Amino acid sequence: MFKIRCPAKLNTFINVLKRRDDGYHEIYSNLQLIDLYDEISFKRSDQTRIISDEKSLVSNNLIENAIQWFNKNFSVNQCYEVTLKKLIPHGAGLGGGSSNAAHTIIFLCIINKIPVDELNTHAISKEIGADVPFFIHGKSADVFGIGEKIEKDCFKGDDYLLIHPNIHISTKDIFKSHHLKLKTSIDRESNDLLAPLMQESTEFNDFFVKISSVLKGSEHRLKLTGSGSCLYIANPTKMEKEILSQKIGDNFRIFFVKGLEYYDFVSDWGVAKW
Repeated sequence: MFKIRCPAKLNTFINVLKRRDDGYHEIYSNLQLIDLYDEISFKRSDQTRIISDEKSLVSNNLIENAIQWFNKNFSVNQCYEVTLKKLIPHGAGLGGGSSNAAHTIIFLCIINKIPVDELNTHAISKEIGADVPFFIHGKSADVFGIGEKIEKDCFKGDDYLLIHPNIHISTKDIFKSHHLKLKTSIDRESNDLLAPLMQESTEFNDFFVKISSVLKGSEHRLKLTGSGSCLYIANPTKMEKEILSQKIGDNFRIFFVKGLEYYDFVSDWGVAKW
């Protein structure tokens, strides 16, 4: 059996620049890897199946898509029993599913002695997920295109306080919203998906207003990662940490995380343990 960890990400900004004819949107964004991880165990099997405490992910999972993609593109037929320990909130804008897929592909490359730089990341972005190439790249960076192209490595070196409501957000629905406004110039402070999210989800809007009132005086520091629903504060103060820690209830969780300049699960976990 071989175990790997898959880090989350957060967006320090997202600019939506253009609607494409293929249904995707051109974006420009900065993605920071963070030290919040899912854990995946792989065991050889006669058929691929996913085991997870989150039942919704058993039949709808990018890990299985990644294995199928790898088998098709490298003409192999490998199956695994995959156990997913889900610690990154699902549908939160933290890239957990994309990270799972990316690190599954890297794992399969290592097992099959295929150089990672031979991967067709453009095809991966279209067939599996737009964020997957970023996680294969493995470094905090500015990205463009649909999110699959790396412009430059860019690490902020910040700590973050994540605030996650128990709300699942569909990225596709937010990008389809008629409330989404396209940017004409780069703004490294804004997430263009926040306004349509607040219009499309009354539940999220209510949560955002509630957290803003709790953080009265520093609510301007609240930012959204991805298409939501997770909010965060960069380099939180002691007061901000204490205020939110006291307000934790059934409707949200908080995480204290650090940004990562890069992540390499091979050096993290060592060689394969079959």
